[in-house]
Amino acid sequence: MLRASLFGAVVVLGAAVSTATGGIKEARHLSKTGKYAEAQEAYEALRKETPAADAKALAKVVIGLADCLASQGETEKAIGALRGLLESRKEDPDLLAHLADLEFDRGHWDDAEKAARAALKADADHLLARWVVARLDQGRGEAKRANDTYKWFIDYHNAHRKAVADDADALVLIGQAAERYYRNTARGGELKETLLDVINELYEGAAKADPDCWEAPWLEGRLYLSGYNERDANRELTRAVEINAQAPEILVTQGQADVQNYKLAAARKKAEEALAINPHYAPAFVLQADVAISDERFDDALAAARKAVAEDPKDEESLARLAAAYRLLVDPVGASAVEAVALAVNPKPATFFAALGERLADRRKYHSAERAFLLAIDADPEGAAARIGLGMLYMQIGREAEARSLFDAAFEADPFNVRANNMIEVLKHMAGYAAIKSDHYSVLAFAGQDELLGKYMSRYLESIHGELTSRFGFSPPGLTQIEVMKDHKWFSARTIALPFIPTVGACTGKVVALASTRSMPKPFNWSRVLRHELTHVITLQQTDFNIPHWFTEALAVESENAPRPQEWNKLLLERVPKHRDLLTLDTINLGFIRPKDPDQRQLAYCQAQLYAQYMVKRFGPTALPKMLAAYRRGLTTDKAIPDCFGVDKADFEAKYAAFLDDVVKTIRARVNDEEPIKFSQLERQVKAKPDDPDLNARMAYEFFARRDYREARPFADKALKLKPKHPLASYVKARLFEHIGDADAALEVLQPALDRDKPDERVLDFLAELEMKAGRLDEAESLYELGRKDDPLSTRWLAGLARVHLRKKQADKFRADLIKIAENEADSLEVRQTLAKSFLDAKNFEQAERWATDCLYIQVYDANIHALLGDALLGQKKYAGAAEELQTALELRVRKPDDVKVRLARAQAGMGKRDDARATLDAILKRDPDHPAAKALREELFGKPADAKEAKE
Repeated sequence: MLRASLFGAVVVLGAAVSTATGGIKEARHLSKTGKYAEAQEAYEALRKETPAADAKALAKVVIGLADCLASQGETEKAIGALRGLLESRKEDPDLLAHLADLEFDRGHWDDAEKAARAALKADADHLLARWVVARLDQGRGEAKRANDTYKWFIDYHNAHRKAVADDADALVLIGQAAERYYRNTARGGELKETLLDVINELYEGAAKADPDCWEAPWLEGRLYLSGYNERDANRELTRAVEINAQAPEILVTQGQADVQNYKLAAARKKAEEALAINPHYAPAFVLQADVAISDERFDDALAAARKAVAEDPKDEESLARLAAAYRLLVDPVGASAVEAVALAVNPKPATFFAALGERLADRRKYHSAERAFLLAIDADPEGAAARIGLGMLYMQIGREAEARSLFDAAFEADPFNVRANNMIEVLKHMAGYAAIKSDHYSVLAFAGQDELLGKYMSRYLESIHGELTSRFGFSPPGLTQIEVMKDHKWFSARTIALPFIPTVGACTGKVVALASTRSMPKPFNWSRVLRHELTHVITLQQTDFNIPHWFTEALAVESENAPRPQEWNKLLLERVPKHRDLLTLDTINLGFIRPKDPDQRQLAYCQAQLYAQYMVKRFGPTALPKMLAAYRRGLTTDKAIPDCFGVDKADFEAKYAAFLDDVVKTIRARVNDEEPIKFSQLERQVKAKPDDPDLNARMAYEFFARRDYREARPFADKALKLKPKHPLASYVKARLFEHIGDADAALEVLQPALDRDKPDERVLDFLAELEMKAGRLDEAESLYELGRKDDPLSTRWLAGLARVHLRKKQADKFRADLIKIAENEADSLEVRQTLAKSFLDAKNFEQAERWATDCLYIQVYDANIHALLGDALLGQKKYAGAAEELQTALELRVRKPDDVKVRLARAQAGMGKRDDARATLDAILKRDPDHPAAKALREELFGKPADAKEAKE
């Protein structure tokens, strides 16, 4: 698809210099730097000025003009210009070769071959003509013949090094041919060295020969990108853009880099920019199709792929996207028809099958993708791309052993490929992982670090397996693989073979991978992550991966059994009443895949869950299973809704909007009324409106927040003078009084500012805090209850009530407060630990067990938590479990180990292991003969020792 590099100069040695040379150089410079319209005007003027007798100069002018036209998508006009001059110069090899190149790029291969053969008849060494012939042979499946021609370029370069050293266009063509030849024939270190030679000698040689040759850094960037070496690729593509920011080739390659990183908005923009320059550039439509597939906009992908094929009906990349779109739209007949077209063009279309496999694997169509990759490998047994793609697929479905052999072979074939090397390193690293197998799961954990985490994950998974499989009516066959990666770096490499992924858990539908809690800056509730990801495993496999992103996320969030976060409630309160920036079934997938901002991603999760709840409310408890069944049959959402519920999508969406209105009526949450504002802007506003009480209060607060108390007070006083009882100004002034130790004055300012119908959060919170400090617990409780009534799930008010109830020694109320906080804050270890201890003290052992276990789902390596759980189990006479937990606590070096060993001895005795209990107690008493608990338990279990000697022993 190289366009501009093949025009603008004749690739013939020793070309005659004419009087038009200066004008041609200037026009070429304009073309090469992306000033196509200006270059076109210059070439048009030169065509009129150049005498017909100066045949060489006139051919250069017409070729340059054709270059400008083709770069802007005017291929027909470009071909017309070439054919017009060929009428008088029928055997001109330069005109014929450029004509052949244009015909090839639009899929007119017979015409391209005819023109190329004619050019070679006139000049057997014509580089561009041979380049066209080589691509024709490769496109038709004549791999050996094509490779012989690629080698011809290398031989030609070796024989004419000095002659071509200053010819950038010749070096660019030779470089591309050499790149293909070495990929076909070289392996391992040899391939890496030869590709570096292509970069350093040929492409860099072209850049040196012609500083305007943007094709050289572009081709280097494309080569690096093919191996997922994004750093070097971006560097070279930036060099290319600095020369020609209007080259569609560069824009599309940058877009491909964006797709690799799931920067889909940026990729879409690059495709649009390329098409604005050249509306007929097929690779830009291919890029649009790739973005649409990643966005799960399969209809859009089909439309873009059709446009690509219309521009070049024989291009394997374009045909692959068309086949993928049909397959993703569950149209196997359409996909098969496109495959038949590809096979008719080339009986061994390796590029077609490899690209098809990549796109299908991206959307988890694993069976179809595997078939495509295997066919690509069969068509090109020596190629690396399909092997890497298939290896990545096998990693996604847990077939690591097969993946390893593929990556080894791929890296041997192409050591330039970063992704293959990364996955080899991942697999080497994972050789040190141990499998913990249960009835339905195999948990892999890093040996020496995460076996304990893996053990508890295995138990948790089995504990929820029946619930989730019953809920969805499906149990995944075989063992589902859960991989606990040593740290986030290895988690990212395992998941995408690249350095970073912004999450702690990921699901391919067959495998769930998590970063170890031990490696994260702060612990997280891995049980919630596992429940969420396991739901994906079930629903993805159940529907053969046809379930759309929004629905599998809806079911996963519902499965967490957690209250809707207040942050989501606030988003709904802000947007639903105004029906502003809400997502629909047509846009919700983009909220997950390509959110405009973090709020939109959270809104996507929220609205997806609400779609599920709406379906159940409107259509009954069978609504969600019906939708799953529809997706399992291959239906799209547009077809599933009428099939399942007998209503069209418009009606479905309208009633959903009404459902959201009803949901918002039930929400009690506070939305921040204050828009964020920069301090400098606030200063200007106060200067413009010096008597505005709200602005003065905000200025007072800003100074207070900066601890500039002297500046804060005048603004607070002025605001209160302008508007007595102003909440924010009262809050600031009360804080200033507290700062100097005058709590009574602070209370005097705050109390009149409290509006009980709509309390200001700052005023209410500070007032309750002052009442608490003064020991007026009933007043503080009343204020915190007022806050909770206004915003019932806010941790601020629940935590305040918990402090009050703790000080009032109202244990039941205290625990009820903490339970609500824990339900809101999945990762809060301290709250759960406090609950477990409180229930244990109350001898409510079942609840103590529940919350101690919940603690382990956040921090499994805390010895004291294991001891806490052991005590809760011991209290229920669950002796075996208690012994295990207490032993684990000892292994993790619990505080006061002898005390824990006493309880271990009681558990051992309860299990009937009296000898073990005696040995445990005797070991304690040997170290500490006067240990009271050990002495008491030994006497209780075995009677009083006969003498002191026996006790000591």
